[in-house]
Amino acid sequence: MTLSRPDRDTCSRDRAGYHRHTGRVVDQDARVDQKKPQHRTFWSRFPHRTVPLAAASLVLLALSVLCFWSRAVAPSDGTVINVGDLAFTGGKVVVQQVRPGSPLRHEDQILEIDGRVLADQARPGALDAEVGEQLTYVVLRDGQRMPVPVMLQPYPVVSALANQWPMVLLISIIVSVALFIYANRPRDPAARASLMIAMTSQFCSAGSGYFKLEALDLVAGTQFWRWYLAQIGFALLWGSILHFALSFPTALASRRRRLWVALAYLGPLLLYLGDVAVRLPWATTALTRWELVGAPVRLLVFVYPALVFVMLVYRYHTCEDTLAKQRLRWLAATLGGASLLYVLLWIAPEVLWGTQPVPRELYPVVFMPAPLALAAAVLRYHALNIEVVVSRSLAYAFLSATVGVGYAAIVSILSTTLPRVNSLWHQAIAAGVAAALTLPLRDRVHAMINQRLFGARQDPYRVVSVLSDRLQGTKTPKETVQAVVETVGQALRLPYAAIELRRGEGSEQVAVFGTPVGLLTRLPLSYQGEVLGDLVVARGPRERFNRKDRAVLTDIARHAGAIVHTARLTTDLARSRAEIVQAREEERRRLLHDLHDGVGPTLAAATLGLQASRRLLITNPPAAKDMLHRLEDDLQNAIGEIRRVANELRPPVLDQLGLVTAVREHANTLAGRLGPLSVEMDLPEELPALPAAVEVAAYRIVCEALTNVARHSKAQRCAVRLGLDGGLTLEIADDGVGLPARYRDGVGLHSMRERAVELGGSCTVESEAGGGTRVLARLPLPEGGS
Repeated sequence: MTLSRPDRDTCSRDRAGYHRHTGRVVDQDARVDQKKPQHRTFWSRFPHRTVPLAAASLVLLALSVLCFWSRAVAPSDGTVINVGDLAFTGGKVVVQQVRPGSPLRHEDQILEIDGRVLADQARPGALDAEVGEQLTYVVLRDGQRMPVPVMLQPYPVVSALANQWPMVLLISIIVSVALFIYANRPRDPAARASLMIAMTSQFCSAGSGYFKLEALDLVAGTQFWRWYLAQIGFALLWGSILHFALSFPTALASRRRRLWVALAYLGPLLLYLGDVAVRLPWATTALTRWELVGAPVRLLVFVYPALVFVMLVYRYHTCEDTLAKQRLRWLAATLGGASLLYVLLWIAPEVLWGTQPVPRELYPVVFMPAPLALAAAVLRYHALNIEVVVSRSLAYAFLSATVGVGYAAIVSILSTTLPRVNSLWHQAIAAGVAAALTLPLRDRVHAMINQRLFGARQDPYRVVSVLSDRLQGTKTPKETVQAVVETVGQALRLPYAAIELRRGEGSEQVAVFGTPVGLLTRLPLSYQGEVLGDLVVARGPRERFNRKDRAVLTDIARHAGAIVHTARLTTDLARSRAEIVQAREEERRRLLHDLHDGVGPTLAAATLGLQASRRLLITNPPAAKDMLHRLEDDLQNAIGEIRRVANELRPPVLDQLGLVTAVREHANTLAGRLGPLSVEMDLPEELPALPAAVEVAAYRIVCEALTNVARHSKAQRCAVRLGLDGGLTLEIADDGVGLPARYRDGVGLHSMRERAVELGGSCTVESEAGGGTRVLARLPLPEGGS
């Protein structure tokens, strides 16, 4: 990431406002994407490998319809014998429920049906029975055997479905949501697993959820097999749930993923077969054998939930995507909350007191938010706005419950204190007192809800305070800018926040938090009138920021603009320091080469020549004299080379004449050489002592500007002005042809700008309205320097 001001264009938006980083339309300018949509058929969205899934779904749907039909046409004795997912337990057939009007009673143990002893002769389909036929049941009631005549009736399918309306509604929601997920993301493995969960759940409910197992089914008809196949489907349901855990939030990164998915579905069947193989030799009666065979999920319910939990925990800890972890947390929170309510309302009371305060048929109600959480998780976080729906529902339900409990408690206390709280006036007084006392609690709970749902939107200064604390721990400009978007996103509960900096005609994204959802809102980041970039935020797929939200974001963007400006200055400073160090090293290398390649050989040759001259003074004095003359010329050349190097480091004319006189001498010399060019000078008589770096930069800028006038401007007149105005100001203007419409900085213009910027100043080159070119440089002076 870079926060500097490069010349290259890294545009992320085209003219139509289409955001190339996210592919979404920005909200602020109400611009739409102008790209032409690709024409694709509905079926082209589904990959070919989904054919087996579609076939399995159709088979499960057909089996569900078959379960309804077979139950509707078969006779019924009005009993329920299955204990949860077990056909019966303890080798006994005990009546768990009876329909009104049945001669059988709750907890009757059925021994015989129409002469067939269940302990030895239980075999589904062995007896032909029809509606209206009377069968004799032998039961054990209160320790006594007695015959009970039972008239077979048509099974009340409609009544059974009506009694199971929570389960019907839950399954309908699951199937609808799964179809919606799959239609939107048919290539997502988690979507395919969701569809498999839904269709298997529908089959299980149709086979054994809505219609229970009856005593008659152990000896007559095919209803036992209907219930048994549904229990096999229940085992496969746990396989599809484990399949989902292997595929969410992304498919398991393993070459053997398909093998793991296959084992997920085969595992329940292997557990079932293993359980039967181990226990079947110990089953001594027909009834105990059918009890064993009719329990496909006996071990499964202890193994697979733990496997699913371990897999989800493993995927959570190995997932590096923050948004994917949020999706997992929402799914876990919803399922965990529903399971906790199920235990508190049904399981725990039955274990502790033997009763259930809430009818068991209502338990699917607590699991109804789970399909919505599943949809939000698979379709990406916030895709269905599920956070707002679930959070507001739970939060305001908690608020209502809190206020209601407070009201009831206060009214109860008042009723105890004032025994006769029966009249309308007394009740009104009690309600008023209750409302007055619970109002502070309501406000506090409401504040907690707003904090949970909307973060610190109600208190923007809290966001600024949090941001200030966060910035104290940052060390680099990149960390600083990233801290801004993370703080804004987390404190305001936003799914997406980013900062884009202007780069010429485009922009570059330098920090991002979350994933873009829905329409994007852009707020300018500015500092002292300069627009640095945009703070890009999103609230939700179907939510827009209201006026108050925009005011909060605008206030935050104003502070963020100063932070981004500081970060960019820090980056520019670091870059300038690096360039200065590099330039210094390059200058040292150049000096090394100049001295080594120029002066070095000359001095070495002079040394050798002096040694030869000393020998020639004895043998050949005239030759020695000639050699000494040549050595003198060489040393003069070396001295000239050293002076040239020194002049490049700092012009000696500045030390000899000063800046003002040096500029005047150079301008006069240049005007004398060019003839028609007239140079007007507006120079002060003298200047205060200036830093050496400022003097060199000013002199070089003036010389380079006058050289450009002489070479390119075709000017008749040129004006040079120097002045002090909080710093040293240089102005060189001519009446020439001006700058071309399109030009690029050459070495000279780049050098002038670079010399000014190095000192913290500026240098601009522009064409004037009446013709000609104007160079304006401002060089800052230290305090006391002017």
